[in-house]
Order: sequence, then C-alpha cells, then structure tokens
Amino acid sequence: MKNIVYAGLISAALFTSCESIVDDLNLNPNEFTEVPAQLVFNQVVLNTAAIAEAEPLRISGMWSDQFAGTDRQYITQDRFEVGAATFDEVWEDLFQQGISQAQIAQEQATSEGLGVIANYAKLLEGYYVAEAALMFGDVPYSEVNKLDFPDPTYEPQEQVLAAAIGLIQASIGGQGAGNLVSTANQVLTTGEGGTTWGEFGSALLARYYLAQSDYASALSAAQAANFNDMTDGVEIIHTTTDFAENLIYQFEAEQRANYLSFGNDSTVQSTLYNFLAADTPMSRADGKTDDAARLALFSSGVDQGIYRINVNDDGFFAKDANFPLIGYPEVQLIIAESAARTGDEETALTALNNARNYWDQLTGTDSYDDLDDTDLSGADLIEAILVEKYVSVFGLPTFYDIIRTDNLIGADMDTRSTPAERFLYPSTEISSNSSYPGNKTLDDPTPVFN
Repeated sequence: MKNIVYAGLISAALFTSCESIVDDLNLNPNEFTEVPAQLVFNQVVLNTAAIAEAEPLRISGMWSDQFAGTDRQYITQDRFEVGAATFDEVWEDLFQQGISQAQIAQEQATSEGLGVIANYAKLLEGYYVAEAALMFGDVPYSEVNKLDFPDPTYEPQEQVLAAAIGLIQASIGGQGAGNLVSTANQVLTTGEGGTTWGEFGSALLARYYLAQSDYASALSAAQAANFNDMTDGVEIIHTTTDFAENLIYQFEAEQRANYLSFGNDSTVQSTLYNFLAADTPMSRADGKTDDAARLALFSSGVDQGIYRINVNDDGFFAKDANFPLIGYPEVQLIIAESAARTGDEETALTALNNARNYWDQLTGTDSYDDLDDTDLSGADLIEAILVEKYVSVFGLPTFYDIIRTDNLIGADMDTRSTPAERFLYPSTEISSNSSYPGNKTLDDPTPVFN
C-alpha cells in the first residue's frame, strides 16, 4: 500500500524580497491547520461500521451462506466470482480510514495531553489490525503510516495478529477505565451494565484468540469481558436520520433492493434460513428449540420470490436498529466453544443456554428451553454451539469460524466444495506497492486458519 498521512496544511515557501500588497492574500484565518484529537478519534470510532456492518459483512455473509446474493453483481459475488478490485474499498477502510487514523489520533491526543483518548485509539488500532490480518493473511503493519516507507512491507499474519493483541492488551492496562459511551461521543453504545473500554478490549481479545484456536486464552478473555447481562455489548448507534440509519437497511431499502437476501426460491435458500425455518431438511427445530420468532426478526418473508431481509420497523435490520460491533451472544458462544474444547462441558452448556435465551428476551417469546448433558455432549455439543453462533452473529466472526473449522456445520458453499480461505489483495496494492507479495487465490490458505 502507499502510505497516506492526513495532516495539517503546509505553508507555501515565502519570498524574502520586498513586501507586496498581495502578501498573505491566500491565507484563510478560518481554515483548519490541525484537527483536534477528539474529532480524529470520533472518525476512527465511526469507521468501525465500515468493517463490521458494510461490505465485509455482506461478502463474508454470502461466503458463509448466511445471506444469498440475488441480483446483479451480488449473484456473481455469491458464487465467489470476484477480482482484486472488489476489495479496494475494504482495504482503504482498514488502512487509510482505520489504522492510519487511529495512529494519528494517538499522536494528536498525546500532544494535547489527552492520554485516555490516545489509549482508546490504540485499542481501535488493534481492532483494525487484527481484522485486516484475519481477512487477508499477511499484511503490512509496522511500516504503515510512515513517510520513510512509501511501500510498506508485508508481514506474517501471525506476527501481525500478535501485534494487534499487544495493542489491545496495552490499552486494557493503560490510562482510563471509564465508560465507553462518553468517550466515543455517542457513536457506540453499551448495555445497561455500561461496558467499559477495558471489557470491550477483552471481548475483542476473545474473538482473536478464538480465531487462532487458542481456546484457553479465548475462554479467559471472554470471561474477563464480563458480558454477564443480556444487554451487555458494544453496538454501533443508528437513528432514522439520513445517513445515520442501519447500514443493512440503507443497502437493502434505499440503495440495492434484493441484491442481498436469504434466497430467491426453494433451491437457493441460504443455510441460515434453512437452519431457522421449521420445514427444511436442515431445520434444527425440536421440542426445545423453536426458531420462528428469530426467523421473523431476520426475514420479512417471501416477496415476489425473494426471501427478504427484515428492514421493517420490527426487524433486526430496521432503520434505527443498532448493530453489534461485538455483542452478548458472540461472547457467550466464545465461552461455550472454548469451554467445550477444553473439557468443561458444564460451563459450555450454561453459556450456550445464555446465548439461546438472549433471543427470547429480544423477541419477547419463550422459544428456547435450556439444554443439558442428556441433549448434547462431545462433538455434538461443539457443533450445536457453532450452529448457534452461525444463526446469532452476522458477518466476519462467523466467516472466520467457517474457515477455522473447515465448515464443520456444513453450510452450503454453493459453487465450491470448501470454504474460501481469505479475501483477495486489492488492485490498489498490485498497482502501487512495490512490496506486494504476489497474487493469492481464494484457495490459498493462511497460517492462522490451517
């Protein structure tokens, strides 16, 4: 990638001869020469939606078969027919708008004596770095945003993930353990328990340890996150104001209706739909599990042959529905899987039931009876946990699970027999970075997931 550093204006060279009546003519006393740290930080926070809720979610959701691409270019993307240019914007959101801006926010906040803001910007830098490595594999990091390195070197995926985890750990132990909302300037919100930045960091650590199959560390971090109340979590705030709406709502209701759905006829229903519907071969409905209310929350039903995403006022993707950056179900299911894989099935079942009961609270139903060791154990328990996460957490975390477990739950890969292993490096890197390591295909594995 070509490094891009956003900074203040640099003054033009001054002539040192005689004074002129046009001296200072083009200087605007009202123009910014430097952006305050709080404003830079707010943009770093806001940009998390571009990763968690926008194009990466849509692509990873199709490639996990949570969604189906049912119109125009989304039909081809659903079939994994993509090129390098498909990922240009994703790369920019991760590096130019994410990592670089988080680093600038830290530098600016430190110069202004705002140590708390600098520390939280460090945490979000860790978020962007980790997500970049998990999506793409080897990526530039240590030379990013440094003018001495116009063509940043690609570094091993595992090394970059370790650096990301180090940033988050340093932030958790750093300055300021206060409420997340006030510092994020109402871009993010937390549950009634008031999740702190430190707990947010622990939840992210749990996600990234799990991605590396480090189950003991994932369990410890997830428990440290203290997502003990069903309202706990970190959400991206949305309102009915133009351009502040839920991003899936914007995409489906305002921009590209029917490009993304849960299928368009009985032969191409998504795996997520087939798990939740009561009358499909993949249905998980039984005496203790009734997914009808959850399916209605996600899908508004069939309209002109399309199984539509529910963007109505009562839907999970409503105009003003907040979107989880990391939520209670994800953290509980990290606890569940990690505990199951480390031999503590009692803890695993408790966490799995917590995640199921979350949907009863959200829908106002009583659709999920608690499961016990007579229902599930061993490999069946792990598979049930992964299926529950699949129908609870949209986008990237589920995509990572599909790759890590080699599609243990049997999601339909459409035109493929195995999952895609990664996103493709963008065309902007191919054309501009002399350190570009060469083309990769969707089938080239990354070290972390193999």
